Amino acid sequence: AGPVAGLGAARPAIPPAAPPPPPSAPTAAGPPRPSGAELDYAALVLSGADEPGGRRGRLFPRMPHDPVADEHRRRAEAVAALPLPGHAVRPRESTGSFDHRYDAVARADIPSDGTWHTVTVTEIPVGLRTEYLCVPSVEQTVYATLVLSNATDQVLLAGPVEVTSDEDFLTTAALPTLAPGGVRRMGLGPAEGVRVTRRTNLRESTSGLRNNTTVLAHQIHVALSNRLAQAVTVEVHEQVPVTSEPDVRIDEHADWTTPEQDGGPDRHAPGTRVWRVDLPAGGSASLDGGYDIRVPAAKAVVGGNRRS
Repeated sequence: AGPVAGLGAARPAIPPAAPPPPPSAPTAAGPPRPSGAELDYAALVLSGADEPGGRRGRLFPRMPHDPVADEHRRRAEAVAALPLPGHAVRPRESTGSFDHRYDAVARADIPSDGTWHTVTVTEIPVGLRTEYLCVPSVEQTVYATLVLSNATDQVLLAGPVEVTSDEDFLTTAALPTLAPGGVRRMGLGPAEGVRVTRRTNLRESTSGLRNNTTVLAHQIHVALSNRLAQAVTVEVHEQVPVTSEPDVRIDEHADWTTPEQDGGPDRHAPGTRVWRVDLPAGGSASLDGGYDIRVPAAKAVVGGNRRS
């Protein structure tokens, strides 16, 4: 008998080899780079809350021009070019950058007629007191001022303020920016009912063992009178010379005080001295003081020793 062929195990079919993938384009290394449209910040629009989740709160290039939307946008931006009302100041100019929120007391409808409208947002109570200020060495006139204090946690922005007394309108003045806890002074104009006069006297002499020091003694006399029907507080400003010369000495002999320098817009010039006087209705007061300038006999004060 012939040989018998054996049964072998079945082998799986081998598929043909797949062709190699085409080479991919090289990827740019580093962070993603925005396109030219994404760098045009003036043309970017912030997507609102009603946009899909992938766009909400993100910046995207503006869609093709919509004539109607462009016209409304032009009208809205034209408001910024309107001249401001009297004594009104833009917050960026009067206060700079700050973060603050005002909660309106109620809703308000503002007509879109291209003019300014006054809208009550909220009420901020401030402390008020009237004081009178004068600098008789410059001008023998007393000016009425309104001292404002803000004890709240709200910022009172600069703008116009109407001043009344016993329900009688006095004037419209410029209100300064008043930060929380701040105190500022606002001018109201000359006060005809309070008068001030000033006289000075200069006496020159010498001192020292060899008369090698010139003494310039300045005497100042200020008289105040109150013709108003109520008591007033008057702040009288004087100026004392200042020097950086080590051999020049200035001796003061008066009961005035040196104002504090807070670095704000009401900061005082170097050498400023202040008298504060309370005058009753119909009362008067006299202030006397002065200073001595001691310089070496070989030197002289800038502008002359005999200046007043």
